[in-house]
Amino acid sequence: MVQGAKHMKSNNAADNGGSSPQPKPKRRRKRLPRWADRLITIVIILIGVGLMTWPWILDRLEASGVFNQISTVSSTVDALSEEERERILLQARSYNEQLAGEATELPADQIEPYAQQLIFDRDPMMSWVEIPSIDVSMPIYHGTSEEVLMAGVGHLEGTSLPVGGTSTHCVLTAHSGMRNLSMFDDIHSLEPGDLVLLHTMNKTLAYKMVDSEVVLPEEMESLTIEPGADKVTLVTCTPYGVNDHRLLVHCVRTKYNKKDVDKQKSLAGRHWGKREFAVLIVVVAIVLLLLDIVIHAIRKRRKAKVSA
Repeated sequence: MVQGAKHMKSNNAADNGGSSPQPKPKRRRKRLPRWADRLITIVIILIGVGLMTWPWILDRLEASGVFNQISTVSSTVDALSEEERERILLQARSYNEQLAGEATELPADQIEPYAQQLIFDRDPMMSWVEIPSIDVSMPIYHGTSEEVLMAGVGHLEGTSLPVGGTSTHCVLTAHSGMRNLSMFDDIHSLEPGDLVLLHTMNKTLAYKMVDSEVVLPEEMESLTIEPGADKVTLVTCTPYGVNDHRLLVHCVRTKYNKKDVDKQKSLAGRHWGKREFAVLIVVVAIVLLLLDIVIHAIRKRRKAKVSA
């Protein structure tokens, strides 16, 4: 029996050529066609493009709505009589003079309270601010409540109204890091000499940025009125996502010069923010993708000619 088993083993070994059984080769997975690879790549890139440009698109849509609102209020102001516009400005100047502790143009008992200043035709927008070098145009509302700051720029009550004049200091505050609107996202990039324009009652007041500082919320000494000065300060939270400090951008009155404004409005004179850089990256990515497709098509055509 033992010999028979050995004989069978030897026969099996001989049948197998004296070697152990070989494993079956693994089947190679089929690769997707080249066109499918490219289609998947394009879809992924388009999704990335959409995610990167969506904040910019929302910002443009919101900016369009803000522009329409500003245009509507400007038309309302245009429709006011010269006497009514002067009455409103006289009230605002007298309010600022009272705030600074100076002699007022109007008797103290005739000066309207804060909530009624720069109100015309029941519209809540008192003015609007324009910062050409970072492409910002935003309405200014009374106070700094969350409702106001979600809609535009808030005017800090207790500071001068945005009509200019000696011994005035107008403080404007807005959010940063909003998903749908840039607001004051890019004021950190302002440089000395950059312009900030206040448009109030069909008058344009120009201010130039002089310096900036980061302070704690309670450190607001630099927001006080300086006798004889005409100043504007822009305020927003910093840093992004933490918001435990305040960025103050200080500006002083300067002469309005349309050529300087137009220069800062141009792309050459503009400071780019995160949204603009995101759009630039997307444009570059699309150009590179199109270039790759063109090069691949040219190579394919050359191979076809050679094989022919």
